[in-house]
Amino acid sequence: MGNINKIGQNQLPTLSTNGMTKRFVAYLLDWYLGAMLTSLPIGIVSQKIYGNMLHQNLLTFQRPYGLICGVLGFICALLYYIVVPLGKNKGQTLGKRMMKLKIVKENGQDVDIKTMLLRQLVGIILVEGSLYTATAILHQIVQLSTGFRIVVPLMIFGLVIGIASALLVAFHPKHSAFHDLIAKTKVVEV
Repeated sequence: MGNINKIGQNQLPTLSTNGMTKRFVAYLLDWYLGAMLTSLPIGIVSQKIYGNMLHQNLLTFQRPYGLICGVLGFICALLYYIVVPLGKNKGQTLGKRMMKLKIVKENGQDVDIKTMLLRQLVGIILVEGSLYTATAILHQIVQLSTGFRIVVPLMIFGLVIGIASALLVAFHPKHSAFHDLIAKTKVVEV
């Protein structure tokens, strides 16, 4: 496994103010790119059914199209947020790569599938994901599957947790978000 730090595992750098700005820009880039990829299957089916790609609310799709589109969109999200950072540029989504940032384990080693599942799926999408398209899609899939009206309460919960996580990044000594604490990761400059 690769190691981001050549001088010692206990001496991993924390993000500078400039690094935190880069992390925020990387977040915005990944939010946009991830949302576009996640929405692609929904947009394609929307175009076929409704004549435009603007229809994105799965709860209003004819059955079973909403559920099928949701599952395909969620798979696209997992590809972007989990598989891409496990590829050639370990620990880097496209946004992090553009901003010269990298996700690593706390000890400086490259991330693995378990770490990325904990960080991206559990930490970001399930716990703090109110601002992610993947989370909205997942909430709609659950509502379509169960009939329980859960989208609004889960979005409010996720928004509160997401804001708390952003505050953690700003004020935690290591600038860690909830998803970093859950998966024992950090974001470093490369």
